[in-house]
Amino acid sequence: MVRVSIFGAGQLGKGVGAILRAGGRCHVLGPFNRHEREMALTSGAEVVIIATTTRFRAVAPDIEMAVRAGSDVLVSAEECAYPFVVDMSLAERLDRLAIEHGVSIAGCGINPGLIFDSLVLTLLGATPNGCRIEARRTADISRFGSVVLRRIGLGRDARSFAGAVAREEILGHAGFPQSMHTVAAAIGLRVQHIDKEIRPMITDHPIELPGRMSIRAGESAGVDQTYTAFVGGDRWFTCHWTGHVDLDGIGRIASDEIELYSEGVLLQTLQARPSISPQTGSQNMVANSIDRIVAARPGWRTVAELAPAHPGTYAFPPSNEASNKPPHT
Repeated sequence: MVRVSIFGAGQLGKGVGAILRAGGRCHVLGPFNRHEREMALTSGAEVVIIATTTRFRAVAPDIEMAVRAGSDVLVSAEECAYPFVVDMSLAERLDRLAIEHGVSIAGCGINPGLIFDSLVLTLLGATPNGCRIEARRTADISRFGSVVLRRIGLGRDARSFAGAVAREEILGHAGFPQSMHTVAAAIGLRVQHIDKEIRPMITDHPIELPGRMSIRAGESAGVDQTYTAFVGGDRWFTCHWTGHVDLDGIGRIASDEIELYSEGVLLQTLQARPSISPQTGSQNMVANSIDRIVAARPGWRTVAELAPAHPGTYAFPPSNEASNKPPHT
């Protein structure tokens, strides 16, 4: 039975804990609140899940503490899917530290973690080299908590929204550069630069989210954003994301879509309707990553380097030779 400690008692941490306990193959510690940080991170559990915030630098001290305690680490922070584009020096230091301690670190979730990177790489396996990628996700975000909704950018008028984006107080949905760099690194490309645009979706009527927030007419009830990565001077990978608390009200359907083009011709489209749930999808992705982080080579790993996530045994691989890791004690 794998011992798993969960740091972060929000919606994600609680959901992952419930899934793992129901599976009956993990001994779950937590989820722990912020004031229980040391207890959560230094328990010596085989796997520590950090489900607290978005920014890499904010969770880096927590990752380091868990690694020094000898635990593999799964992080829900979007920037941790490919932290080398956020702070190369810090990411490389944690990578070396993980190798020294014989443990693995990985960021995982739905996006980044599946839709705009793992699924894209799988589809690219059946296409010629040099494909251009278009990925779109339309998500119902009405079940998120108020902290996440405000970080995404809800409850702002257009002027306030623009100012908050410029100050990086509003991120919209984070993680697109991480997905793009994960795919590029896996197939041997170098991203030159990434253009981004984040726009508010202003409602013309008030929307009430009981117990969380009230959105007035003239304020943002959703966010529409586009990131475009360039390679060799050309547009290579475009990610579109729309998140709204009332998709029915704006005539939109939750969906995920990936399109691959070769020499301007559409080769294939993969579409999922409805879209993978931002809440339960992320919870299951993290829960179903226990086996693959245990089996991963020591160091900081991207999802391109991990086995696919699936409902597994939540147990160690048959031998430690499979991961070149020392046994946990």
